[in-house]
Amino acid sequence: MIYVMKKIKLYFISIILQIILYFVFKTNKWKVIGEENFINALQNKQPIFLCTWHARFLYAIYFLKIRKTKKLWAISSTHSDSQIMAYFLKRSSFNLIRGSSTRGWNSVIKTMLKIFQDSSSIIAITNDGPKGPPRIAKYGSYKIAKKSNAQIISLFGNSTKFWEVKSWDKLRIPKPFGTIYIEFSKTMNYKNDTNDTAIMLTTFLNENLDQLDKRVS
Repeated sequence: MIYVMKKIKLYFISIILQIILYFVFKTNKWKVIGEENFINALQNKQPIFLCTWHARFLYAIYFLKIRKTKKLWAISSTHSDSQIMAYFLKRSSFNLIRGSSTRGWNSVIKTMLKIFQDSSSIIAITNDGPKGPPRIAKYGSYKIAKKSNAQIISLFGNSTKFWEVKSWDKLRIPKPFGTIYIEFSKTMNYKNDTNDTAIMLTTFLNENLDQLDKRVS
């Protein structure tokens, strides 16, 4: 009974938060850069791995929601504290892969590999989630993308006005009545990356985020 009541409570909290975020995002102007890179990737017969950092995931989620992107997947932790985000993602048209790098990772790997067998599938991921360290990509998901020959594209957001949460990732939340910038990168060329690390992916993501931040500042 306590478990059920907690789930109900988290569900309604997620609705309230989503309403607040809807107002915040709706009152901002939007500038989208490089969307043609994403459109071109969609036309290829290869799955897509959309990558962002945990600090900017709200921008990515909301843009993909209003874009009504199809066959979209995201990883959501099985921890009870992550249930709010799971509800939020479901209402934002995401299919969920439940698990994380610390819980149920083997199941996540199998699910991702199966999803990537569909050439039109898209998996969006925060490559430094769920708990960091910030702006350093984990190798596991990158290895899966390489094995599946998925197209890797970064998706970052920033805004002219924002709050920055004092958390491990310095999560950014846009303030109302500013301008939100969304940027898709070109497809990452990782064919010659033979290292058993995600250094190349980390560099790729950080370079694209730094480029966007300079554009906004």
